[in-house]
Amino acid sequence: MNNNGLPPIERWWPPLDVTFKHEILADLDAQLSPAALAAVYALAGTAPPADSGAVRLSSGEQSYIRTQVEAVD
Repeated sequence: MNNNGLPPIERWWPPLDVTFKHEILADLDAQLSPAALAAVYALAGTAPPADSGAVRLSSGEQSYIRTQVEAVD
């Protein structure tokens, strides 16, 4: 887990549903929606922490996403 409590991004970004990818790409600094968080933890096979609250991507996660961006339908 990272400082923000998210599982390693390599486990959840590639298979993440395109809808959530669009949502996250629209504003990499924004708080992740509850639905996006649920999808992230489901893909990683872990339960979200009880106190997950407002979760934002780390600068490293944002960099990873920028390097992985492909045309998204």
